[in-house]
Amino acid sequence: MTFAFSQSMVFIAGIVMGILGLVLLYFFLSLIARHRERVKVNLALNYSLLLVEAPKYTSLPKTDGTTAKLGEEILYFENFLGTINKIKFPIVFEAATPHFGEEIFFYVGVPNKYIELIQKNIKSFLPGAEVSVVKEDYNIFNPEGVTVGSFVTLKSHYFKMLKSYQEVSAGNVDPLDAFLSSFNKLKKEGEGLSYQIMVRPLSSRENAKISGVLKKMKEGKGFDEARGSITKEVFSLPKSEKTKTEEATKPKIVDETLIKNLEGKMGKPFFEVNVRLVSSAKELIDAEELLSTAESAFGQFANPGYNEFSIIRVHKRGMRDFVYNFAFRLFSKKHRMVLNTEEIASIFHFPTSYTKSPLVHFLSARRAPSPVNLPQEGTVLGESVYQGMSETVRITQNDRRRHIYLIGQTGTGKTTLLKNIIEQDIKNGSGVCFIDPHGDDSYKTLGLIPKERVDDVMYFNPGDMQRPMGLNILEYDARYPEQKTFIINALIEIIDKLYNLSQTGGPMFEQYLRNALLLIMDDPSAGYTLLEVSKVFVDEQFRKKLVAACRNDSVVEFWAKQAPAVGGELSMENMITWITSKLNPFITNDFVRPIIAQSKSSLNFKDVMDNRKILIVNLSKGKIGETSAYLLGMILVAKILSTAFARVDVPEEQRTDFYLFIDEFQNFAFKGISSILSEARKYRLSLFLAHQYIKQLPEDISGAVFGNVGTIVSFRVGAEDGEFLEQQFHPVFTRTDMVNIPNYHAYVRLLIDGYVSDPFSIRTLIPTNPNMELAAKIVELSALKYGKPKEEIDEDIRNRFKPIAPSAPPVASMPPRPFIPSVPPTPPQAPPVQSASAQAPMDKPAQPAQPENNPSTPKDSADPYSFDNSIV
Repeated sequence: MTFAFSQSMVFIAGIVMGILGLVLLYFFLSLIARHRERVKVNLALNYSLLLVEAPKYTSLPKTDGTTAKLGEEILYFENFLGTINKIKFPIVFEAATPHFGEEIFFYVGVPNKYIELIQKNIKSFLPGAEVSVVKEDYNIFNPEGVTVGSFVTLKSHYFKMLKSYQEVSAGNVDPLDAFLSSFNKLKKEGEGLSYQIMVRPLSSRENAKISGVLKKMKEGKGFDEARGSITKEVFSLPKSEKTKTEEATKPKIVDETLIKNLEGKMGKPFFEVNVRLVSSAKELIDAEELLSTAESAFGQFANPGYNEFSIIRVHKRGMRDFVYNFAFRLFSKKHRMVLNTEEIASIFHFPTSYTKSPLVHFLSARRAPSPVNLPQEGTVLGESVYQGMSETVRITQNDRRRHIYLIGQTGTGKTTLLKNIIEQDIKNGSGVCFIDPHGDDSYKTLGLIPKERVDDVMYFNPGDMQRPMGLNILEYDARYPEQKTFIINALIEIIDKLYNLSQTGGPMFEQYLRNALLLIMDDPSAGYTLLEVSKVFVDEQFRKKLVAACRNDSVVEFWAKQAPAVGGELSMENMITWITSKLNPFITNDFVRPIIAQSKSSLNFKDVMDNRKILIVNLSKGKIGETSAYLLGMILVAKILSTAFARVDVPEEQRTDFYLFIDEFQNFAFKGISSILSEARKYRLSLFLAHQYIKQLPEDISGAVFGNVGTIVSFRVGAEDGEFLEQQFHPVFTRTDMVNIPNYHAYVRLLIDGYVSDPFSIRTLIPTNPNMELAAKIVELSALKYGKPKEEIDEDIRNRFKPIAPSAPPVASMPPRPFIPSVPPTPPQAPPVQSASAQAPMDKPAQPAQPENNPSTPKDSADPYSFDNSIV
């Protein structure tokens, strides 16, 4: 009994010990599993995600006229895979579209210590590609939807070949498009999809097995027998001599096709591979449809009789672990398959020039890093973004004095950059003039002005009929008589630009106009304006008065002797029509006349430039007309330039920097600007010139721009400009890059300490939102400070054009009717034809009673002081 009891106790103790052993084993295995999981997660956390942006034009025509075939482009990716077969950690390749947006992005997940190696290798096999570190991982999951997923494995043993891209892409049809077709079905919001492939090198032991199988098959064994014999040889006893003799004499049946396939497969590196497909949508049926489309793409690689892919849908119960492994990019041994580099490149590669999917995110234009000697102070142009790193790009004040030239198609970001720089200059207390041909941007700029600088603002808006500002182009500083010559030359060039005097004027036109301007500008205190130019020709008494007081002998000689002596078509009487027809569209324009007819300009340009004022010019064509807008803009430019040249007597170190911004500057550029570009720097006038394409500029001005401008900024341009600008940005960027720059990105050739840098790419900064309430108040304040009531201006014009009494009494009993340009008399004949651009459709002020109906005044009596509109 004691013995039996002892046996029972031993048995029970054995059971207990067994249970304890199992518990300890389970606990130990759990610890190992948790440790391995922790190691995997820690490894995953030490990974970085790289965004690969392939160049859109990967396969441009070669010099011999041929084009790279699709197989050659995919081979680049296959060769890249061969460079990572020494990295023992998994490398992750992904194509994904987040649950918001449409573009398909290509990523590579790599251990942190291999980032530079992978970046370098990708760029060497994919020239022109951009590979940058992603700061924040993408998210395909709809937070309010459902997620489905699947694994991809092999149906047969991995020794058996699949079809590769060499066969599938024979017709230059990219097999990648079959996978991307599912991405094309995604909705813009609420649906996401990811295609994930993880690869890691196969162990040397596995590679040895393949060599052994191949050897056995060459000896005549079937595939399954050869595979099994490798395992049996490890555990079986040595064969007898008799057995060896029987096997040697046994007929051999060699599967040459399979051997050839296996030899081909062995010739390239092997990798263990995980393939996951994950889709997310609001509704289950939509998520499953997306996943099914992606799964069907693997069918193109089926090799009948040998191998094909098998899809394993993840059950709902396993989705949590599946999504966890997908998100942390953890390798699963359970669902691994073995593929060589050719097979991997078949099911995944970076986009090629043959990829047809419209949603693939390509690098439309190359980027280049900023110079290492970028200034640390100065005006911010934007930021350089390259390889995931960003750096602020600045230009110093001294380099800005060599001017900035900006070119780019409409809507590409030119005005954004322009306004960003204007805002900085204003906040820095600098003097600024912004000439805006559109109107909206000038008004928004007012909303960016700090309250402490509101009193410095002058808002010039010709469309303001209530309180127009005066702008007398003929006004100049008597202390600087050279300004008179500059203004006259500029005005003639302006009229030439507007009317093409080579066809509508001629040398005599210029001679008459120049001498008329010299005559009325001889005495700067008289305050004559463009209105008086016509009066010189039509009012003999006025002309005689000016000639009598003129101090310029050559001008007196012209009007006293030369002009009266000219007869025929070139006589002064015939030239009146040519002269007045060029000026009449402006002096009869209800918006322009009150501006150019004021004797004293509201704007003191010397004060504006020397005391750092802010001049914002709204030249919207809507009210004043296109030609009038161009005239006023060129007058403003001419006045600023002449004021800058007047600084010649001021020591250079005492000259205040002033910044002139001209958008669409081809409309306001005249020949004189060529010399300005080379000389304005000395006078501390820094130009910022922007327009859309080079052919907008006359050849001499474009030559002056590219010959003198220090900094060139190019946004996206057309093909013709891209070819021309390639010379400025070569060899870093090509014409293909120039015509494909994304919006709000640009290429810059920056002047740094007087030397031109290598070209690089920048991205403009997001503009500040303007305070429109502040803008409205500034408009009102500026009009009150610098404008003048229109009634006073009209009265002043009437007073100035009262007739001068002639030496002989007038023929009519009544005094001659005064010439009042603000209210042109109505002649018996049809009124002159006025272009819509020159005359705005506004109601004219009430006309005063006309003397035609007075019986004492004959209707056909001539008025020697009135302006005859019929000659226009």
